[in-house]
Amino acid sequence: MTIAAGLGDGKIVVYSTSDWESLWTLEGHRSRVLILVYSPDGNQIASGNHDSTIRLWDIRTGVHNLTLAGHGGSVNDVSYSPRGDRVASASDDLTVKLWDVQAGECRNILIGHTGRILGVVYSPNGAQIASNSDDRTVRLWDIDAGKCHHVLRGHGRSVTSVAYSLQGDQVASASHDKTVRIWDVATGECRQIFTNHSNHISSVTYSPNGDQFASNSCDMLIRLWDVNTGKCLHTLNGNNSHLARVVYSPQGDVIASASYDRTVRLWDTETGVCRRTLAGHSGRVTSVVFSPKGDQVATSSKDTTIRLWDAEAQLPRHISSGHSSRIKKVELSPGGDYIATCSATDKTVRIWDAETGICHHIFGHSEDVCSIAYSAQEDQIAIGSWDWTVRLWNSETGACTQILTGHCDAVSHVTYSPKGYQLASAGEDMTVRLWDVRSGGCTHILIGHTESARGIVYSPNGNNIVSYSIDSTIRIWDAGTGVCHHTLTDHGKCIRSVVYSPQGDQLASCNEGATVRLWDVATEECHHTIIGHNSSVQCITYSPSGDQVASGSFEGSLKVWDVKTRTCLWTMTGHTGFVSKIIYSPQGDMVVSTSSDSSVRMWDVTSGQCRAVIQDFEDQVRDIRWITTLGIDYLVAGCDDGLVGMWRVRTDEEHCHVSLQWTRTKGEFDVKDATIQGVEGLNQLDKQLLKQRGAIGEPVDQLREASEKVAPMASMASQLKTSSDCSEEGLAEGIPVKEFEQRLDQRLQQAKETLLQDVVVVFGKNIHGSK
Repeated sequence: MTIAAGLGDGKIVVYSTSDWESLWTLEGHRSRVLILVYSPDGNQIASGNHDSTIRLWDIRTGVHNLTLAGHGGSVNDVSYSPRGDRVASASDDLTVKLWDVQAGECRNILIGHTGRILGVVYSPNGAQIASNSDDRTVRLWDIDAGKCHHVLRGHGRSVTSVAYSLQGDQVASASHDKTVRIWDVATGECRQIFTNHSNHISSVTYSPNGDQFASNSCDMLIRLWDVNTGKCLHTLNGNNSHLARVVYSPQGDVIASASYDRTVRLWDTETGVCRRTLAGHSGRVTSVVFSPKGDQVATSSKDTTIRLWDAEAQLPRHISSGHSSRIKKVELSPGGDYIATCSATDKTVRIWDAETGICHHIFGHSEDVCSIAYSAQEDQIAIGSWDWTVRLWNSETGACTQILTGHCDAVSHVTYSPKGYQLASAGEDMTVRLWDVRSGGCTHILIGHTESARGIVYSPNGNNIVSYSIDSTIRIWDAGTGVCHHTLTDHGKCIRSVVYSPQGDQLASCNEGATVRLWDVATEECHHTIIGHNSSVQCITYSPSGDQVASGSFEGSLKVWDVKTRTCLWTMTGHTGFVSKIIYSPQGDMVVSTSSDSSVRMWDVTSGQCRAVIQDFEDQVRDIRWITTLGIDYLVAGCDDGLVGMWRVRTDEEHCHVSLQWTRTKGEFDVKDATIQGVEGLNQLDKQLLKQRGAIGEPVDQLREASEKVAPMASMASQLKTSSDCSEEGLAEGIPVKEFEQRLDQRLQQAKETLLQDVVVVFGKNIHGSK
């Protein structure tokens, strides 16, 4: 399959959709291409532009077949006959011309319009042509006779679009007079007038089966109409700017809308729900088209790019808001069915269904969230926060089961042991704590670092824990006794990352210098220092087999190293920002990197070549994970702008295809229909989730700037609920009653000040009474 793009300089570029390579650059027009149309068999393109000509091109060879010259003004529209043997063209010279494609000759000139002709279209049987004009009329022409048999008058302003029904017995016309009119082709009479739009109507199009039609307007709305009853079935509202084009999928179940707000939206024609938003263009989207099979969507934009999207991906029928600020970490459930994401500043963790992208749970802290982890049994999620606590949540019910207190500063990292019965937490207080997740008790406090502990990792067998710190040391601890076995001190600079080899016999570490060190766990010795990067190493990872180490640097390059020979196999360049994360595919044949340049790149480790680039992001990609489910590979990414998305990966010997499955963009909360204890601002899904934990109350005054206030209120409601579920003994082990009441008073006062005198009513019931 191919896609053709007309450019402002008159050139036409034809791309292959299999590898997105440019097949041909077609040159001949002297000014901007206005219209491109494929022939019915897909082998030819007809193009029209300001130079008053129509050019016919062979897509298979890139050869220019014919130039159809004769118009005295710009060619605004071109239409192939159903059989593909004729072409009709509409022009500013007030004529429609009919051309023989084989001979390249003009067979007829249709004269009658008194204004610029903006569009032309063949009837389904090819016997008629409809044309629309600035003269406020639509004309129906008999092709064989070359005569106009009906002039459709009634519009009060320019007619912008015209379309035939599937049966060819009706014509729909759209106008700047804010109306759509349905005309009887046989009699020329106006059957219906639709006046629901409040601004100019740009286009009208029938569905493939002919039972409905769509109109789009400068009022930023799309309306779907029932052809038989004339009723408005759905009003599609969600675009934030003018609509450039609206098209039906070949199956008729989806409508794609291209908007100046830089997005394309896919709408369910049966329910009127927005299934998916395709975000990635940095300029307004000028056109959208479905492939003949309906499995792909192509878009063009003022950002000078063309993007190809997978339309066959499972499209969720529900849209839930994403994080409202940058995502710090992405974690997968052990079974791969769920995705957990945490945002540093919106103070929430969200649990997503990996298949549909629907949010199942929202967990909140009173301060920024630093880290998340799944237990091996998948029944529990641990969250570390700047509120100095670790909270344990039931992953099925969404209830908080334990609050682990003891750290004297922010909890920067949490991780479960491989068996899932022990939890380790690292804090800014320079300690590592080991917890029994069944009792919630702290079993060991690991003291030794002289600066904040940056991270912790368990050995593959769970017997040891490695912690690394800003103090430039790595410490290896016995997970059972809490005793420090070894302290590795040769780095000399702040350590960024430490990873175990899959076999557990080696450690790889990187620091703020330009080196990677490989350590022998048994002997405590650094048996090799790898030097090759020209700037600080940001991240490292082992291959699944353990025979390779990949490292990413601040300068934007990746290097793949052979562990045995300690030589650099490949240096991979392409990123224009620093590399923030690298992972191997489960098979070990690819390395995936994220960068501050807002892209994800996939690299072949056998050739060192970049096989695919994902550029569907507007901000830095913070974290990424690989999922393999039922033999199908996926990537999950989280970004600084709050976006969470999943992409399917298909590979063969020659190509690597990456297609978007679902995405959740920055959360925008609707203030019309949701409350948390009197605070309006959550959508229905978030409301339902919090209601399950008893955090929903009756609405009071409307909240100003709801999206900025919901997270702290959700956290407060969650903490109230948690305290009501705790026993007296459990509360004593966690936050003391007086301290809890003081915090609550403080938060209520902050909420009152933030909400600018809006009434906030929060009921917190626990065994100590109500406040």
